[in-house]
Order: sequence, then structure tokens, then C-alpha cells
Amino acid sequence: MEENLIEDIVKKIKSLCDISPQIAMILGSGLQGIADKIENKVTIPYAELGMPQTKVAGHKSQFVLGSLKGKAVIAMQGRFHLYDGFSAKQVCLPIYIFKKLGVKKLIVTNASGALNPDFECGDIMQIVDQINLTGQNALVGGALVDYGEQFIDMSEPYSKKLVDLSKKIAQKNNITLKEGTYIQVLGPLYETNAYAKMLHNCGGDAVAMSTAIEVESAVQCGIDVVGYSVITDMAIKNNQQKTKTSHKEILNQSRKATEKLSKIIEDLIATI
Repeated sequence: MEENLIEDIVKKIKSLCDISPQIAMILGSGLQGIADKIENKVTIPYAELGMPQTKVAGHKSQFVLGSLKGKAVIAMQGRFHLYDGFSAKQVCLPIYIFKKLGVKKLIVTNASGALNPDFECGDIMQIVDQINLTGQNALVGGALVDYGEQFIDMSEPYSKKLVDLSKKIAQKNNITLKEGTYIQVLGPLYETNAYAKMLHNCGGDAVAMSTAIEVESAVQCGIDVVGYSVITDMAIKNNQQKTKTSHKEILNQSRKATEKLSKIIEDLIATI
């Protein structure tokens, strides 16, 4: 995959709309409805841009550009996953497209399983740190676009400034935000009991199959990131036995949390 491909995609997007987004959103499983709040929207299917497409339920495979709370935004309705067979560079391709479009802030969301036994289904976790256990990232072999650093500092993958602002917004709206470390695994298998316990012992509070490698590329691009995990299932319950999990139930649980998370995201976008 070459930088020329990114330039070509960016040119196509600019030819289809005159929106210059400053804020990007990656919407996880069941959270696609957040893009419905975007006004004066232009929808561009990934297929029109020659991009990969995901066939995962709850992911529409399209960009939505427009205005939200007076700010120019671009949203991904459908992200790419390593378990689809995509490479890390393909998964992170949209991050570099965002950068070339002029995006300064990135909001990432996902549906995840709780590793922290104090969490419950329906909780929203503010991601404050992450662990990438996929063994992959888009910078191996050279980044898609060279922004001057080969070795990327990851001491603050999620902007402390944005995290603090997000907490204040949630408190103002009487929305409870949990806080924790997110772990990305390869998938598409859900965790065994032993694996879930190990992930919790490693310091994880929630686990899913996306996000961490996207955030790594965003940090390399100099984009400020804020992230949220909607707790849709219990990878650990009572610190003993994980609950049975299905993608259908994950979609149902994440849709229930969409209204609360939308409020936080909308107010955050209005402020930054």
C-alpha cells in the first residue's frame, strides 16, 4: 500500500464534497446511529473510493461527512478489523486519510467485554490507556506516511486534555463514566474463561477486537484521540466465570447506550 493511494482517495473525497473535517469519529458495532446526528451530510461508500469493505453486522462501510454542533466532521460507519483478513496497514488506512484531510481530533468508540468485575452491561468506559495484544501495528516495515518519527512515544495515547473535558461533560449531564485500560485482541474468537482472567491480571478493564492499532497510527500522525468503550458483555463475572457472548447481543447492548454516548460526543465536539 502506497502513499499515492491515500492521496488518490483524499482527492476523490474532496471531489465529492467541499467539507474540510477537523474532527473524525470511528463508530463501533451498534454505535452507527451517532452519525445520524450529522447535518448536511454527504455519504460516500468505501467501494466508491476503492477501499476495503467490512461485512461485519453493524458496520455500513461508508464515510459520512457534514456538520455536527457547528463543526465539520467525518465519521466512519464501519471500521476494518484484523480478523477480516486485512493487514494492519489496511485497517489503519482511514487514519492517514483523516490526516491528509486536515483532521486534528479523533473520537474512537467500540463495543467491548468487561474485564473489570465492577463494570456492568450498558456502562460507558472512558479509555485512558491501552494494551495492543494483536502482535501487529501499521508502523511495521515503515509507516504508510512518514511524519518524521520511526519510534513513536505512546505514554499518552489518549489526550489527557480531551479525557478531562469528557469527564466534565459527562458529570454535567449526570452520565456515569467508568474509566479504564482497554485491550485489543486479534479475534474473531471471544475469550475463554482463562484468557479473560489473564487479560484482567494484565491490567485490562475491557477487551475487544479493534481500536488500539488505529490509535497507534493516530498518535504517529499527531492527531489527538479520545476513546470510549460501551460495555456490552461481561468477559469476567464475579471474577470467576465469563458470560456467554453473541454478536447479536453486543449490537443490542451498544444501541441502548448510543443516546448517552451521543450526548457526550456531541457536547465534546461543540467544545473542542
